[in-house]
Parts: sequence; C-alpha cells; structure tokens
Amino acid sequence: MLRASIQAACVAAFAAVVSSGAALAQEPYRVSGGEVTVVCPLTVGGSFEAKTKKVSGEVASAPDGSGTVPGAVKVDLETLETGIGLRDRHMRENYLEVKKGPDFSVATIEGIKVDKTEGKTSFNGTLLLHGQRKPVSGTAEVSEQNGRLRVQAQFPVKVAEFAIPKPTYLGVGVAEEVQVKVSLVAEPAAAATTGRR
Repeated sequence: MLRASIQAACVAAFAAVVSSGAALAQEPYRVSGGEVTVVCPLTVGGSFEAKTKKVSGEVASAPDGSGTVPGAVKVDLETLETGIGLRDRHMRENYLEVKKGPDFSVATIEGIKVDKTEGKTSFNGTLLLHGQRKPVSGTAEVSEQNGRLRVQAQFPVKVAEFAIPKPTYLGVGVAEEVQVKVSLVAEPAAAATTGRR
C-alpha cells in the first residue's frame, strides 16, 4: 500500500514537471516592434519597396512537438508605403483591395514551422493574403537578447497565386514574384502587457 502511494506520488510529480516544462516551452511572446518590406522587381529592370512598421501578433517561444510555432504574425496592409502617394493608393485599393475587409486589409502568417529556434533556419507556414490561404517557405535568423526574441526572415510570394491582378504603374509592370522581408522583436507577453521593456 505504501509502495503504491509512493509510486503514485512519483508519477504525479513527474507529470507536474513535464507539464510545467511544456508550459514554459510554449510561453507566449508578443510582437513589440518590427518592419515588413516587400521588394517589388519591375519588368523593365530595377525595383521599388513597399514598407510598413504596423506588425503585430503573438507566438510561442518554442515549437510544439510537430515543430509548429503556435500563434500568428499580422501585417496592416493599409499602411504599406512606397514613397509615392499615387502608387500607394493604386497598390492598396486596386491590387490589394484593402477596403474589402479584414481578409484583404491584413496579411497573416500562421502555422509557422521551423527547423530550429536559434540561429539560421528554414521555415514554412501559411500566408493569408487577399482572401487566399497559401503555403510559403523561406529562411530566418532567430536570436534572443535581454529576454527578447529578434527575428529576420525572408520569403518569396508569387502575386498570381493570391488572385492579385498583375500590378502595373504608369505602364510599368511588377514581376510575378516579390520578396517579403520581415524584421521583428517579440517579448514575453506578460512584460508587454505590463509595459516592462
């Protein structure tokens, strides 16, 4: 009887340690700053960039057993700017169609899977853009400094796959594939909520 009680206590203690470790591994981090740059090559040569610093979201500090990082990163497409007002308006209203609602005004990447959580790694995930949901993959570099996660990532996006009309501006077209560069900082959600930085 005593042996059974000791075994039960040991099993319970082991379960508590494992579950608390899993909880620590999945500690949520909130995006506290960042920038997204979309590099748009032109069909006649050269390129332009569309940028925004309106990046938000929450992700776990470590992947689950499948390698998936719970959470999502969101980008406000209504704030994308290229430096030319008329081009910005055409991009947002005619091609991204941001006025159609949240599935168009916000781009979201979720279901992110990484090979490792520190240093250079490849990743893949699901991008919700222009009302479409498609897989994407790219490279990232992840580091931790002073309790904050810093991420630099890059991945290509084929415009036609997201049902976006082929962009043109003053008769010059944008190439079929654009490059998305993401730079962000995330900190423990509790610190972000209380304002500790």
